Amino acid sequence: MKWFDKKTVVLCVAFLTVFLLVVSAARLQNRYPLMSRIAATVLTPFDYVFSGLAGAIQAGTLFTRDLATVYRENQTLRVENQELRHVVFQLTEKAAENERLQAMLEFRTKTVAFQMKAAAVIGRDPGTLNYSLLINQGASDGIRVNMPVVTHQGLVGHVTEVFGGTAKVRLLLDVNSSAAAMVQRPQSRAVGIVEGNPAQTVLLRMKNLLRDSDVIKGDKIMTSGLGGIYPKGLLIGEVVDVVDDDGGLLKNAMIHPAVDFSRLEEVFVIIGERSPVRP
Repeated sequence: MKWFDKKTVVLCVAFLTVFLLVVSAARLQNRYPLMSRIAATVLTPFDYVFSGLAGAIQAGTLFTRDLATVYRENQTLRVENQELRHVVFQLTEKAAENERLQAMLEFRTKTVAFQMKAAAVIGRDPGTLNYSLLINQGASDGIRVNMPVVTHQGLVGHVTEVFGGTAKVRLLLDVNSSAAAMVQRPQSRAVGIVEGNPAQTVLLRMKNLLRDSDVIKGDKIMTSGLGGIYPKGLLIGEVVDVVDDDGGLLKNAMIHPAVDFSRLEEVFVIIGERSPVRP
């Protein structure tokens, strides 16, 4: 196997010759000016090539160094960007939590008629019809079955099962839930029963309304205080449609719930009514 081919040998000899000529020209510059000028004329192209090669090598070295610097800075910026995103996420979550808690605090302060205990939602029923929640307050916290559950928006449901430190809440959307209700409007005060609507799971249905009952779209519906579970005056929702029963003497009102059940995170359990303050 040949280590060097002819072209390589010729190239090496040429560079060596040029190198020796450069050295000789430098030594003989003062002694032989004519030879020096001839050598300078001959070697100028080679000097230009060597200078270009040296400049290219230097530029390549600087480019590589700058590229490495940019890469390190990019990695640093990427880490800082991820950290900032995490901080923004935490601040946004804290702001949302503060907004919810502020609304709950205002509701609790204004609602002087009931004794309430705050609870956090720690679980949900994955079913589509039997809606329920699990809260972090239970028998050891004074929670009992059939206690109403509310938020600052309105009625949520009632407690159906109680454990040591947790309790299960059946939502008003559940088809097995019902609440005695009435129209808030003073000119009406029509009464009926609000229950979960199996036909439209995002709406409630107010039934047992007489066909001539004064119920119109936009009416606010609240608990009537009848039935033994829910006290009077808890907001249920707003009427969005009124439908007559086929061949009957009654009609139904479709109600959009006041509570956004899909976003429940904190609730209040009504554990009792406050005694009125005597003057």
